[in-house]
Amino acid sequence: MRVRWRAGLLACLMAGVLGVAAPSQAGVVSAVTDQRALVQEALDAMVAAGAPGVLARVDDPHGHWIATSGVADLRTGEAVPRNARFRVASLTKSVIATIVLQLAEEHRLSLDRPVGAWLPGIVAGADRITVRQLLNHTSGLADYVAHPEFKDAMVYGGRTYRPEQLIGYAEELGPVSEPGQRFAYSNAGYIVLGLLVERVTGDRLETEMSRRVLRPAGMSHSYLPLTEPAIRGPHATGYYLPTGVDPGAPGALRPITELNPSFAWAAYGLVSDARDINRFYHALFGGRLVGEGSLRQMREGVGTPQAPVFPYYGLGLEAAGLTCGVTWGGTGSIPGYQTMAFADRSGTRRMTLSMNVQRRDPAVAPLLMAGVDALNRYFCGTSYSVPR
Repeated sequence: MRVRWRAGLLACLMAGVLGVAAPSQAGVVSAVTDQRALVQEALDAMVAAGAPGVLARVDDPHGHWIATSGVADLRTGEAVPRNARFRVASLTKSVIATIVLQLAEEHRLSLDRPVGAWLPGIVAGADRITVRQLLNHTSGLADYVAHPEFKDAMVYGGRTYRPEQLIGYAEELGPVSEPGQRFAYSNAGYIVLGLLVERVTGDRLETEMSRRVLRPAGMSHSYLPLTEPAIRGPHATGYYLPTGVDPGAPGALRPITELNPSFAWAAYGLVSDARDINRFYHALFGGRLVGEGSLRQMREGVGTPQAPVFPYYGLGLEAAGLTCGVTWGGTGSIPGYQTMAFADRSGTRRMTLSMNVQRRDPAVAPLLMAGVDALNRYFCGTSYSVPR
């Protein structure tokens, strides 16, 4: 559920580029050790602020390292698996946008043509809403997650939805603006894009995702479930805080690892792990999935209400401002899990951070800010403070 994650206090994240030349191998080892200690402090702060468990993975020219804190399961006290899979939520949008840009490079669609050219009548105004506007959330479509149907995760997580139904819930809410007028986060837009990919390619979305992105990027632990409720492979128990429940009350967090993910599909349904997410941004920013011109367009962002921490949203990519600059990647929130993943401009340095909880209460702010701090400590080498 991305709109509520953003509306809370997740107007935050990370950015930066820190490339320090080390005088010796001993200096490199010392720097990495210090960096890990800094990040570990931030992860411990996330757990102290209410996350059952957290996992961070860093990949850069020195190799990779993993840090965890807390537990994978509040009942058993089991440690967080270092290779845990999780629902990456809206990081799925980066993958969908990559496929759409590939199709544009192949001249099979145009970003600035109305989506109605391929999907006539898919939404009201389909003859005026362009593919680009769907990608950067300026279509004016409402977010179906705001519909009363999606009030209780334990209810909708047990139902099966077709993509057209999800779009229908957004239509019931009515448009939030005219197309192209302003940024308004909409999962419905990416459901439309998923249908667009299927219409243009004549193939199922999960097949195109695997062929065009997952396999080329080496993401062998990732898949798009349709209605499959369980998470394959090692994973932490996912938790959520029901609306109105006091987060400090005993048993406030409820387990919700298994659910029918059909409500998320192309908008935020992907299952992956930290290794694979880092591989994705390495491949994307390294030019192995789309060309330089497409990547440049993906980073051309529109202003968001979350500035200065999230100042821009591009084509399936989010910009985040840390103390050492702006970088691109994504964040995600879905019942059970929240994720942050960013990389430097070339994709050489990447960090993915996952926590096994979704909370949308105001008291979640310290937890989210500790996550931003973890990212800032890696990319910038210092604690986070809100940029002016």
